[in-house]
Amino acid sequence: MSKELLRRFFNVGLRALTLGSRFVMLFVLARLLTPGELGLYGLMTATIVFSMLVIGGDYYTYSQRELMSRPREQWSFVLQHQGLATVLLYVVLLPLQGLVFFFDLLPVHLAFWFFALLVSEHLSQELNRLLVAMQRPLTASWVFFVRSGLWVWVVLPLMWLLPSMQTLETVFFVWFMGSALAGIIGLAVVWRAVGAWQWWSVDWKWLRIGYKKGAMFLVATMCFRALFTADRYVVEYFVGSEMLGVYVLYIGMATAIVNFMEPAIFSFLYPRLVSAWRQGQYETYRKVYRELSLSATLVGLGLATGCFILAPWVLQWTGKSIYVNQLPLLWVLLGMAIVYAIGMVPHYGLYARGSDRAIMFSHVSSLAVFGGIVVLLGRAWPLYAVPWALAGSFSWMGGLKLWLYMRLQNNQKMPSSVEASL
Repeated sequence: MSKELLRRFFNVGLRALTLGSRFVMLFVLARLLTPGELGLYGLMTATIVFSMLVIGGDYYTYSQRELMSRPREQWSFVLQHQGLATVLLYVVLLPLQGLVFFFDLLPVHLAFWFFALLVSEHLSQELNRLLVAMQRPLTASWVFFVRSGLWVWVVLPLMWLLPSMQTLETVFFVWFMGSALAGIIGLAVVWRAVGAWQWWSVDWKWLRIGYKKGAMFLVATMCFRALFTADRYVVEYFVGSEMLGVYVLYIGMATAIVNFMEPAIFSFLYPRLVSAWRQGQYETYRKVYRELSLSATLVGLGLATGCFILAPWVLQWTGKSIYVNQLPLLWVLLGMAIVYAIGMVPHYGLYARGSDRAIMFSHVSSLAVFGGIVVLLGRAWPLYAVPWALAGSFSWMGGLKLWLYMRLQNNQKMPSSVEASL
């Protein structure tokens, strides 16, 4: 086995272990906490993830591309300016996150944990991205495991053995410790990778360009991420906190399918797709695109089928009938996950060809589709309004990306033998 293949194997294994840890935690929390508490956990995590986008401004999309295009001697310039950009973003945007509590989207007693986790998660995430940009994917996976997986195996035995610790505060405390530890490790590795540090004069033009570039990507990313944030608040509004707990468990099972496919399939194939297109290697591009299409379809269907078969038995283990009585809701969400996974194929095709505006339009318009379906179904079918809205919005997003990809394919010149096979 080659070193490259071995690294990929360990990388996928670490990512799978991390995602599996969070998956196990979701079921253990469903057993140990009330459905209402599980629903609040889901609201908290979704809001933190969305707020991370806001305070980060997607600045990394610019700074990391700069990092990868500069010699190592200039890495300190990029990191110094990214750090300054982040501080300025925090000064302006971090206080605005308090609106979450002003509008009672989250209970105010969670404010400390919200801000502590928001900052620690964002900083450790940025360090993780830097490690990837520095071509240290295996190290990045280790840091990601510490941040999102290792602490799970601390908190679960603690809560299982000590009933007094079966609270959300316990989860948030251990989560924060894991996130902070990952940030410290990531910072140490990045600092060592940079080598001799040099302080640079502040290039305000460079900062402004980064804000403009990040803002463009931020619009698309926020619209996409809003689907997995607004859904929980809409469910709580329509059917209450207990059914929100059911939804949080089900959506966690469905999205685990895509979360697993990201490191196992997409992260390996899309860089090859981009490289092949930009280097004019159209035959290679055709083969990689077909492999991406086939892998996404078969793996997505296979994982969803496995979840469909095992779900009734696994949910029985929670000891709460409420999680077993709403299984048709899970079937809709599994269908959504399949559509989502297959829709990523034209997404990466557009990305490889540099069609960022098409991706942005697809994401923005899908949010309107989600809202429209929720309004149409909300009163008559409140429990199923959000799942069907997600299924509809991702069907729209994937279908639109496929149409735009095919249209782009007809407009961009490729050898006829390749074009006919795509």
